[in-house]
Amino acid sequence: MKIQNRYFRIALVGLFLNIVLQVVLFFAVDPYFASIVSPLYSIWFILFIVGWRKESPRR
Repeated sequence: MKIQNRYFRIALVGLFLNIVLQVVLFFAVDPYFASIVSPLYSIWFILFIVGWRKESPRR
């Protein structure tokens, strides 16, 4: 896995920002607002899989 792959980079940065945003919303605003950003985890997972398939395609 090379981090130069843009899909990997987008997935990892998005996952990190999502976790930070969820923690900030949980403690600063309301725990229920933190659940608003939880469906974004599937997007980061899909981008990670797309990057993996671009990195090592099937023969």
